[in-house]
Amino acid sequence: MEARHENIPQAARAARRPRCAALICAMLLAGLLAGPAAAAQVYRWVDENGEVHYSESLPPDYKDQGHDVLSGDGRVIDENVKLTPQAAPLEKKSEAEKLVEEQQELPRDSSGLPRPKPMYSKEETQRRMDNFLMLRYESEQEIVDAMSVEIKQLNYDRRLLEGSRASFNEAYRGQVRLAAERQRAGLEVEDKTAREIRDLRTALAKNDRSLQGLQVRENNIREDFEKQLERYRYLVETWSDETSGN
Repeated sequence: MEARHENIPQAARAARRPRCAALICAMLLAGLLAGPAAAAQVYRWVDENGEVHYSESLPPDYKDQGHDVLSGDGRVIDENVKLTPQAAPLEKKSEAEKLVEEQQELPRDSSGLPRPKPMYSKEETQRRMDNFLMLRYESEQEIVDAMSVEIKQLNYDRRLLEGSRASFNEAYRGQVRLAAERQRAGLEVEDKTAREIRDLRTALAKNDRSLQGLQVRENNIREDFEKQLERYRYLVETWSDETSGN
């Protein structure tokens, strides 16, 4: 053994000593740092005022209350869902109080939220609408002309849709005729032809819905302008009577 040690170069043995010493120091330092961190615990708790406190010991009055336990390095090792003080229970309202609140509340919108209270009363809203109507039109004919302008625009859109419908119909009949000729010849209808027939059917159905929508819009426009015309006549007659009476 002594002979074997003597064969180890003196420089190699000298290089080993610092490395061993460094390893031992690192192990001792890690133990010193880990020891207090592992042992120390911090309590996090909330007082009656809602303020969060950190302490190494938990006050006796708060042992049964919600609190968290943190390790020395700040990790939560025991979390309590009651850390935040529970809100005081709301007072239950009587059925009569609930009924009064429901009667005072405006109808809810599609989202289920209460509608905001109107800025003006019904009477004030109607008065403002009447003033706007009289300022916008100077005669019944102007109301009729305004309605005609909107209907003319709808008719323009209707002509475009009807032109598209004619093109779709022509293409549809051509594809159906092609498919029928192949079937009479004992051949299968090509996938391309069948797909085009389906697409044209879809386009025709969409075109029909658009034309129906235009008709609904036209009906609404006529109804709206008829109401405006009727209200305009009423206001003119009423104000004329008031003027003549004075």
